[in-house]
Amino acid sequence: MFYQHLGAAKWLLQHTGLKMRDGFFDPDVFAKLAMTSHYLYGFDNVMAGWGDLLVESQAHGMKWKFPDKDFYPRVERYLPMSEIDKVQPVDPAEDPVWSVPLRAAGKMMDYYHGEVPVVGCINSPNMIASELVGMENLMIGYFTDHDRVDHLLTVLVESSKAYGERLVEIGIEDVFIENATAAKELVSQQRYEQYDRKYLKVAMDSYHQHGLRTILHNCAAKPFWQSQMETRPTSLHLNLSAIDVPEVFASLKGRTCVMAGIEHTELLYEHTPDEIEENVRETIALWGNDHGFIIAPGCELPYNTPQENIKALKDSVIKYGTY
Repeated sequence: MFYQHLGAAKWLLQHTGLKMRDGFFDPDVFAKLAMTSHYLYGFDNVMAGWGDLLVESQAHGMKWKFPDKDFYPRVERYLPMSEIDKVQPVDPAEDPVWSVPLRAAGKMMDYYHGEVPVVGCINSPNMIASELVGMENLMIGYFTDHDRVDHLLTVLVESSKAYGERLVEIGIEDVFIENATAAKELVSQQRYEQYDRKYLKVAMDSYHQHGLRTILHNCAAKPFWQSQMETRPTSLHLNLSAIDVPEVFASLKGRTCVMAGIEHTELLYEHTPDEIEENVRETIALWGNDHGFIIAPGCELPYNTPQENIKALKDSVIKYGTY
């Protein structure tokens, strides 16, 4: 049962008295928040990564700001497309912000001694680019400025490869990769494969070569999941409300581990524990007793997801997933 980012963070912050904002700059704060998620929710992992999507892009030149409310930062200034040529690869261990989750990961590894998996987290190169220069500017660049976009994505691949190497040095074995830009509502499949998947695969090949298992995530409404499979992920994480579940399960069974994302924006957030239990029961029944199956929320749990719903998700997985 997989936990993503700092989902349902309201209860983590209340329980610890810590501020999320401080976690961006202090590895002790980040580690305590992440470990508190395991203590409160009891999922099978902790994550050394944020759900804000901006940590990597700020390391490459995007300027951010923090809202008055203690929550994720916001973009203050995208890097102008005219300045893309200046972007250089970044060693995450040397960036004052990007290094924080890495240092927190080391602390969590020391604390758990292998009893709880610590999972790394990075955005795909194209996702980083979209948060660095702005999604609209990037997609216009697909058509008007191929060479500049190609340079940017090549640089971001090098930074991504360095991130994987740092995970291996810490002893982490799994990396979660956000790739929700693999989406028909954003681009054609041809454009996705030309600009997004092409560079993602280079990064993922590097992760695999270093022995990392890869969890490829896509919570888009119309995911290009078949195309994503060409990158050979160890596990594919999809929001079940966005796919034909029997079709996807039949296609992926035996090819990769499936991380089945229980719908999080309505079902887990607004519905009842009984409805959540029934959805989990149906999902596990559709998969059957074969190996290679993980239950997870469809994406990061909304900030104040009811605790009774989180408990219902966990208890349902134990009830119907124990043979």
